[in-house]
Amino acid sequence: MTTLLSSPWPEEDRKCPHSRIEFCPLYIAAHEAGGLGCDDGRLAEGGCAVSRLMDYGKALARLSHENRDLVQECAERESIHMKVEQRRRNMKNLGLH
Repeated sequence: MTTLLSSPWPEEDRKCPHSRIEFCPLYIAAHEAGGLGCDDGRLAEGGCAVSRLMDYGKALARLSHENRDLVQECAERESIHMKVEQRRRNMKNLGLH
């Protein structure tokens, strides 16, 4: 489960800490009213505001304060996805699937 409060990457290599965008609460919030997501008005350039040095931890904390349920739901969905994928890899490695 990704519940990072700061980016795990150095400033010059920042990116969303989620392997799949649909699990990023900032991405989801960017598509809702409120302006608490990762849309900095420059999405056409590629990436999100986190890749342009927005502090992921601060943005996530602000979003969590305003919409804790969204952040928690994203974390739970990502955790379930990771468990399913790990089980799939385990089955493949054991030659069972």
